[in-house]
Amino acid sequence: MARKNTFYYFLMMLICLSGYGQNTKDAGLWATFSVQKEITKKISLTFDQEMRLRENFQRLNLFYTNVGIDYKLNKNIKISPTYRFTQKKQLEPGFSYRHRFMLDVTAKKKLSNITLSERVRYQTEVQNYYTSKKGKIPEHYLRFRTDIKYTAPEKITPYYSCEFRYQITAPRGDEPLSNYGFHRIRNVAGVEYKINDNNTLNFYYLIQSEFNIVDKESIYIVGIGYNLSI
Repeated sequence: MARKNTFYYFLMMLICLSGYGQNTKDAGLWATFSVQKEITKKISLTFDQEMRLRENFQRLNLFYTNVGIDYKLNKNIKISPTYRFTQKKQLEPGFSYRHRFMLDVTAKKKLSNITLSERVRYQTEVQNYYTSKKGKIPEHYLRFRTDIKYTAPEKITPYYSCEFRYQITAPRGDEPLSNYGFHRIRNVAGVEYKINDNNTLNFYYLIQSEFNIVDKESIYIVGIGYNLSI
């Protein structure tokens, strides 16, 4: 059974890697600072602050702040409601302000030194709430992410993840053409370096491609993250 499950996840990896198409290309940087505070054995508070650059690392894209809760239903299943406030830089002076709610359900399974996990996320977001005619109309997405991590006695943990995004409704985008369909894929390869029990560094390379929409874009991201557990 373990071999069958491992074969399934590696097959998913191959499917993910085949999902790219020809479109506009860009490169950028994502830098994240995360804090996690354990309240009880089942409940933890989470905080993330991220900055993103785009246009070949030359222009600020956005800042976002996440505040959330991780609730361990059991040793294999976690539920995580999160609020995100985003400040997205516009081409003209100023920022677009966005409010997002996310609900994650994550299930994981450990097979020897390999940990497999599947995360399903529902997200809804409004943007430019007071300054746009459509600002009070929320957009809705589902996101499905598969992760594979190899855990060794050393401090370095390599991992790979693949995520598909399913657009339910996006009233400010390419709807109705793109509603009720998959249109984006992310592939991530990286390593986590455990400095000690409370501090971890994360380095990764991300490729994101869009499909089934009018204006497709591929982005190539270098990412760095620092996680603090208190």
